[in-house]
Amino acid sequence: MSRIIKGTALLLAVIMVAMLAACGSNAGSSEIPKNPGNVYRVIVQDESETGVKGARIQFCSDITCNMAETDENGIATFEGFDEGSYTIHVLTVPEGFEKDTAEYEAPDTYGDVTITLKAA
Repeated sequence: MSRIIKGTALLLAVIMVAMLAACGSNAGSSEIPKNPGNVYRVIVQDESETGVKGARIQFCSDITCNMAETDENGIATFEGFDEGSYTIHVLTVPEGFEKDTAEYEAPDTYGDVTITLKAA
């Protein structure tokens, strides 16, 4: 009987290890989907690199500004823009984060800009 109990306990331990491994090393953090290559994206994350939903982002050329809000992955996407020079501002942050007043530069070619917010 004791062999059956030990065998069952071992089997349960192996199953639990396999389930944890299946979760991957990024458990607890958001996985950022790959940029499709024809858009600018602003990725807003907290200090543990988890995406922050609900930050309002301003994306500006020399002529005009556009706004977007970050989604559940912390991503604000700006489509339909030619590659070029753009500045980025964080207009508002969700409750629990410090206001970010920095000005960020987008890359000259399509790509991502990552902004890390500090907890309030």
